[in-house]
Amino acid sequence: MQNSTATAAKAVQLIAASERLTLDPFRDVDWSIEVEDDRQYHLPPEKLPLFGTPQWDAMSEAERRTYSRHECAAVCAAGIWFENKLMQIVLRHLATLPVTDPAHRYLLVEVADECRHSTMFGEYIRRAGTPTYAPESGGSGLDAVDDLPGGRAMGYLLILAVEELLDTTNRATMRDESIHPVSRQIAKLHVLEEARHVSFAKTYLTEMWPTLPESERAEAAAIAPFAVDYVARLMVNDDLYAELGIDGGGDAARANPHHQARIVGDLAKLTDFLTKLGVIDDTNRAGWVERGLAA
Repeated sequence: MQNSTATAAKAVQLIAASERLTLDPFRDVDWSIEVEDDRQYHLPPEKLPLFGTPQWDAMSEAERRTYSRHECAAVCAAGIWFENKLMQIVLRHLATLPVTDPAHRYLLVEVADECRHSTMFGEYIRRAGTPTYAPESGGSGLDAVDDLPGGRAMGYLLILAVEELLDTTNRATMRDESIHPVSRQIAKLHVLEEARHVSFAKTYLTEMWPTLPESERAEAAAIAPFAVDYVARLMVNDDLYAELGIDGGGDAARANPHHQARIVGDLAKLTDFLTKLGVIDDTNRAGWVERGLAA
């Protein structure tokens, strides 16, 4: 079955936008610049999970810059992992669409975007000289998303959760001229192209959500904070702290009020959208607040 009018129109608009501006990470990122810690951070300090903790205070400036390089590599590794999972959601959607539906072509463009982003993230990790801090592959809450209440709607909700979590950090990185130029260039490329993905997902969800049976919407709304919480928790990787010899670093990051506030802030666009959509309302908002996903 074809998507409804607004989703199809959005797909046409996004195809045109992709034709105007699609970037090549091996042309538009200057890989001749060495990825090192001599002078610059690789992410804004306030976006680092340990920022403001006793562990952070105990580091020298050089150690903080090194830590930022490892965190940037961890974000890249999480990006590859997320995009592999999210492409599976998109490809399953593609399999249901006729080629005459504009969304069919747009979603192919989106998959191509994600493939290029993953190659870019992998190149950063190789040049950064860090381990690949990928989230654990087993038991992923994203593996059987089509079997959850809401089905594909839940899939696109999780796409938005991932994109919004990464987008705020990327925007802060690309705007901060004190950050390493390779990190800034990666962030800018990702922001420009992911904005199209977010636009499609919001349009699709806005049209699909009201068409679901009321019972299915209620079940999906009940599961949504658990699913988004799963995604948010993947932003802290214990292996990174073990690699750097930072005792209790993962626990300190998760308990860090600054990091907790950052997650709420980074998800604010998502939770505002879900409130307007009716996924979050007065009956379930407390669950989002209790999990540190909303204020």
